[in-house]
Amino acid sequence: MREKSVDKPDFLAVSKDEIAQSIADSILSKMNYNATKFDPTLYDLVITDGMVIVPGIGITNSNIGIRDGKIASITNMTIHGNRAINDRNMYVCPGIIYPHVHLGLFSPFEVEVETETKAAIAGGVTTAGCFFGSQVSHLESFPELERSIQMRSYIDIIPHLVIGNTMQKRELKAYAEQLGITSFKLYMNGIPGIIEDIGDGFMLDVFDEIKKISKPCMVCVHTENREVVRRATSSIQDTMNESATMRDWTETHPDMAEEEAVNRLSYFAKKMGVHVYIVHLSSKGAVKNLKAIKADNPYVHVETTSPYLSINHTTTSSNLIKMEPPFRGAEDMEALWEGICNGVVDTIGTDNVTMTTSEKNVKADNIWHVMPGYPAVETHLPVLLHEGVHTRKIPIEKIIEKVTRNPAEMFGVYPQKGSMLTGSDADITIIDMNKSKKVTAKDLHSRSDFSLYEGKVLHGWPIITIKSGKVVYEGEKFTGEKAQCNYLRR
Repeated sequence: MREKSVDKPDFLAVSKDEIAQSIADSILSKMNYNATKFDPTLYDLVITDGMVIVPGIGITNSNIGIRDGKIASITNMTIHGNRAINDRNMYVCPGIIYPHVHLGLFSPFEVEVETETKAAIAGGVTTAGCFFGSQVSHLESFPELERSIQMRSYIDIIPHLVIGNTMQKRELKAYAEQLGITSFKLYMNGIPGIIEDIGDGFMLDVFDEIKKISKPCMVCVHTENREVVRRATSSIQDTMNESATMRDWTETHPDMAEEEAVNRLSYFAKKMGVHVYIVHLSSKGAVKNLKAIKADNPYVHVETTSPYLSINHTTTSSNLIKMEPPFRGAEDMEALWEGICNGVVDTIGTDNVTMTTSEKNVKADNIWHVMPGYPAVETHLPVLLHEGVHTRKIPIEKIIEKVTRNPAEMFGVYPQKGSMLTGSDADITIIDMNKSKKVTAKDLHSRSDFSLYEGKVLHGWPIITIKSGKVVYEGEKFTGEKAQCNYLRR
């Protein structure tokens, strides 16, 4: 891996120009297509006639040969395999990478790493970035999590470690060197009783420790000004108390809390020379600020979520949508889509927190007793295809780049993941943009008993998921095949 550039951060082993040349060398153009050419190799699996999305490059009509769990060939020549999937008029892309999920908060991790990653497979997701919190040293707690991943997970996991105390801060270098984990999480504003927030001094100390690590690292940050949130919350509680509604909940986390925090974090990142990843961006003002910031600050990277891109507080008052940061207005939602199109937003996650309606306490008599969070793993890609491609006519390749290559680059797993290059892992999702389906929680595979999209018809669904060269989901059914999955050391 090349050294990071101060002017242009590089988490790639391969540049875009090099990739373009690789594509040119390995994929014949449609104009030069010659069906009489024949590759005599017998592959384990071949995918033929699909519209192959090569993230960052474009779309090509090509055939894919898979051998030993890797992409072995991308070509316009005729190829054969032990099994062939013909996907004429279907899109073929790298397996979706889900950069932001929480597992094991309301049920044991060893349970959810199985149920939720299985649901992810049904949604075309083959890799997930999972946040792990602990009161003790991660060197002590992580090995058990690793065993659960190896034994139960249906997908590969990119671990992000929450850093919340002095001991963990001092062990950052050990986490990178001994565990191979190079992405971490800080909360500028936490969740009372669940997650502690940290001050600026602690954050700058973490940045100092990060600079001592020889590997490229990423610091993920929940960006809200905690004092602004506390002041607003106190005001709403004093005036509304038990009569507060979901609309009032939005006012407890005003957009200026996020706007100020992204400004402050971006300044610190540039000043210290540390790469930061702003999680779950939610507000129009923050999008505007970051457009200006990113013009001359290469250390700032931005994520939003599929729920924030598809739901706003003006369309529902249900307790199901309680979240931190809260769902905002329609203008905020459209600003996030603009950020997708203009490059302000680099990746799209979900901030999934698996829970049931009982665990969420959705029937509580006031909003203060309802837990924040929702399940979203299986609906992530269909929501983006429906809202982005079908409704807003955004090119599908732009959406796919932000859920494959970009998160792979950000977290140091490209081109093993997020790529359609020869030698990359054969994690592949096949999409039918003509498929329409109504969402019902009972048909989803999460242990949760609700969906934010209950009753909504979504256009565009993954129809086949391939993990490490094995067809694991097809025809709305699990095939019985299961790839050996692990956490990804970096």
